[in-house]
Amino acid sequence: MSKLQFEVEKQHWHARAWTITLNGIKFQTPVFMPVWTKATIKWLILDMLRDPHYLWDVPAIQMILANTYHLYLRPGSDIIKDAWWIHTFENRPWLILTDSGWFQAFSLGWGKKTKTWESLAKNTREWVHFRSIHDWSKHMFTPTWTVDIQCDIGSDIMMMLDVCSAPWISQKKFAQDMRLTHTRAKEQYEYHQSKYDSVRWCLFPIVQWWLYEDLRQESIDTLSNYAHDGIAVWWVSVWESWEDIKRVTAFCWPKLPHNKPRYLMWIWNPAGIRYAIQQGFDMFDCVLPTRLWRHWVYFCWDDLDPNDIFWEHIDKNNSQHNEQKRIWLSENKHKHERLTRDCQCYTCRTYTKAYLHHLHKEKEMLAWTLLSLHNIVYLHNIVTNIRKHIVNM
Repeated sequence: MSKLQFEVEKQHWHARAWTITLNGIKFQTPVFMPVWTKATIKWLILDMLRDPHYLWDVPAIQMILANTYHLYLRPGSDIIKDAWWIHTFENRPWLILTDSGWFQAFSLGWGKKTKTWESLAKNTREWVHFRSIHDWSKHMFTPTWTVDIQCDIGSDIMMMLDVCSAPWISQKKFAQDMRLTHTRAKEQYEYHQSKYDSVRWCLFPIVQWWLYEDLRQESIDTLSNYAHDGIAVWWVSVWESWEDIKRVTAFCWPKLPHNKPRYLMWIWNPAGIRYAIQQGFDMFDCVLPTRLWRHWVYFCWDDLDPNDIFWEHIDKNNSQHNEQKRIWLSENKHKHERLTRDCQCYTCRTYTKAYLHHLHKEKEMLAWTLLSLHNIVYLHNIVTNIRKHIVNM
């Protein structure tokens, strides 16, 4: 029996509303998980994401995502283990999901001189070799070792170590990477299951392989055998077009296990989240809600009819970016109005576009805090409203 217990409250078309209990904590789906890369969300005091003063009537956020690669390097998984896991280390009671670390070893391994990923990272059958971005010290991950590292961190949901393929390689190389991922998944699954009853952590495999539907199908068929607790789908939102994202999402969802949580990785924009929920996905994450604020971008969709928040306007203007606006535009200088009328977060209830525009001009860090809070709560509010819509249908 899976430790991840769930109650299916309602399903409307393919969209699902679940209540999931894991390690004594309940969270409701659909859920957007803010990214807590280095045991913190940039610019925010984490209590803001649980305090009604900042969230208004939106439920507290119960699950966030942390990064295995970064926490392994700093402060070190051993230090976190000594603190009785990441929850105690950070003194926060919510659930933690961690990735396996391979994407960061891959993406941060770009060699500026060689223009390849061979400079800081190398993938073999048994190991992932990489150098630290901090001091160039040598490190390696193995399939079972990444499980142990995530256990030391204290993650509630862990991701399997896959192979992160560059999108410009051949289909033959994609197939090789996929089958290596399947080999690693079997090894990790058997290793995790051998001690499943004595640990608190769940483990998800990851389906990927870009736009090749035959490889996606083979991967789903194989990795579903290891989806004891849940399953993830990846590589649909990095280099792909909006049409490709929709095509892959629509292809994958009906083939995934129906009685397990489905996690669509790195879907960050409001339109994409709405579409993915419509296609039967339950969990989402991305760093971009806070990263966008470093570029003074905020989420807003004032033309949206609240009664249509579920999916009626998903393809409005045929764009996934129509909900982003920029506070630095000079037109905001004289706008003494809230960021968006469809958000009740602390930022929107308290400050005006003119004031935030002023903070931008003065390069005040308060602006980053206020805008990061808004972007996270905006997405959290979307999934909360969609859930209400599903339950009440």
